[in-house]
Amino acid sequence: MITTLLDLLGALLVLCAVALFVAQWSIPGALGAAGAGVLVLSWLIDRRAP
Repeated sequence: MITTLLDLLGALLVLCAVALFVAQWSIPGALGAAGAGVLVLSWLIDRRAP
């Protein structure tokens, strides 16, 4: 359980880092990148679930 939470936290921090990187050029692009990242992360988590 702890490992799963730490994996999720790490993935969210990576998404934040990507969004902040994209925000240098475009705020809407950063929000889009973060939203797409959350959708992909959600899909990956659902795919792993039994």
